[in-house]
Amino acid sequence: MDISKILQTVVHSDNYWKHSDFSSVMEALKPHYNTHIEMDTEKVVVLLLGDKAIGYICLNYPLIFIESQYALQVKNILHTFHDIEYIMVDMLSNPYLSVDTDFYNAYFDFMENLNAFSAEDFYFYNVH
Repeated sequence: MDISKILQTVVHSDNYWKHSDFSSVMEALKPHYNTHIEMDTEKVVVLLLGDKAIGYICLNYPLIFIESQYALQVKNILHTFHDIEYIMVDMLSNPYLSVDTDFYNAYFDFMENLNAFSAEDFYFYNVH
């Protein structure tokens, strides 16, 4: 699944995601899910149901990678945040995502295989 258009949308969105909406999103999710991020060093939040990772939320852009079975509930909780783009995957570890190399490299951290990567790979390469 090519996610180039989604990434272009979030990169070029004109909003206050990092400085305002991100914190509000975290507060909205807090009663339902656990989250993990080292705010001083990390750029991607792990969204957890119990101790199982079900998604990743980017700090710099309004972008959420989410396992499909949890997407509807998360979207319902976050329905007032209209700028969020969701990338729904069957499993976070399934390597079937792809992206335009030039665009990705201009805005995100190096990742080896941009023709077949997983949401988990995106997290791993972009977390710091």
